[in-house]
Amino acid sequence: MSCPSIRKAERQSMKVQDLNGSEVTWLGQMQEAGRLLHQVYVGQVDGLPDLPGLDQVWVKWQSDRTNERPEANSVVNALGLCFGQQLVDRLGFRWAVIADEYGTELGCIAQPGDITVFPANATAKRIEKGAHPFFAELFSQVEARVRALHRQPPRQ
Repeated sequence: MSCPSIRKAERQSMKVQDLNGSEVTWLGQMQEAGRLLHQVYVGQVDGLPDLPGLDQVWVKWQSDRTNERPEANSVVNALGLCFGQQLVDRLGFRWAVIADEYGTELGCIAQPGDITVFPANATAKRIEKGAHPFFAELFSQVEARVRALHRQPPRQ
């Protein structure tokens, strides 16, 4: 199964930079917003939501028809960046600002081969699909891809 949110980048067409102080602050603010969304839609959570928690928040937010429903861009960033933290914490990715032929975006990168995932973008692409959980499945796809790449012999 192909995962369009994962790219194995060509080194010459990609520029990777560490996050600066303001980007680190914004990342933390968005992840805190993800925790607060979990609190509103699912219940209290210590730390950031786990994958099942992200899926529960996503489904409940998608189903929310009230006037108090948070706007999509905030939810995409909050939940997407909480998902990205799962990649960092569990699969050895790191946060970076990544510029490639598609633009410049906050993403997660791992080795071998500069595997890139753009968590907010991956989340945004799923808005139109409605109230269907996807974070746990997407994580499994990324994990399988990373493990497969680790098994491949290095390119000469």
